Amino acid sequence: MVRKYDIALFDLDGTLSESGEGILDCVRMVFKETKRPMPKESVIRSFIGPPMYNSLVNCGFEHEDALKAVEIYKRNYIESGIYKNRVYDGMTDVLRSLKDAGVRLGVASSKYQKFTDRIINMLGIEAFFDKIGGSTAVDGKLEEGSKPRLSKLDVINYVIDDLRKSKDDRIVMIGDTGFDADGASKAGVGFIGCLFGYGSKEEMKELYTVGVPDFVERPIDIIPKIIG
Repeated sequence: MVRKYDIALFDLDGTLSESGEGILDCVRMVFKETKRPMPKESVIRSFIGPPMYNSLVNCGFEHEDALKAVEIYKRNYIESGIYKNRVYDGMTDVLRSLKDAGVRLGVASSKYQKFTDRIINMLGIEAFFDKIGGSTAVDGKLEEGSKPRLSKLDVINYVIDDLRKSKDDRIVMIGDTGFDADGASKAGVGFIGCLFGYGSKEEMKELYTVGVPDFVERPIDIIPKIIG
C-alpha cells in the first residue's frame, strides 16, 4: 500500500453527509419570512456550499438585511434543518480505512463552526477526525484573538495549520462543488471531486487551476485515490 497523501480534508455538505433537504428547506424559510420573491430552484440549490451571507448578498440582500436573514436561517436550521442529515452510504468505511492507514483527517466546512461540530457528532463520525474546522462567518470569532474564518481558504488553512507536521506533507481536499475546488486551488493542495454531491464536474474542473483534479462516483472510490 502506497500512501499518496498524509492529510485529507473533507467538506461536510454533499461530501460526508447528504444534507441538502434541510439546508434548502431553511433557505426557503428565509425568503418566506422576509417576504421576498422565492428564487428559482436552481438559485435555491446554489446556497449549498458557499457561506450563507455571500449567497444572500448574491440574491440582492443588502448587508444589514443579509445579517438578519442569516439569523433567520440559523434559527430554522437549529430547530429542524440540522436533523435532516445522514452520512453517505460507505463513507464511514472510507474514514475508517484512511484512519487505519495513518492519514490525518480533518473537516473543512464553510458551515458555521458550531453547526459543523454538532452535525459531525450527531452523525457519529467525530472519532475519525483529528481537527474539525468550520466558518466563523459574518458574526464574529469563535476564540478570543483568533482570526475570523470567512472563506473556504481560511477554513482549509486553519485545519492544515493544526494537522501539518512537515512542510513536505502531501495534502488533499475532498469536496463536491466548485467552491471546494477553488479553495483547494488557492491553498495549493490536491483535490478530489465527489460527483455524488451537489456540484458539477465542469465547475470543479474549471476552478481547480493548480493541477489535474481527481473525481469519484462513490464514497468508496476515495480510498484508492489517497492510500493506493
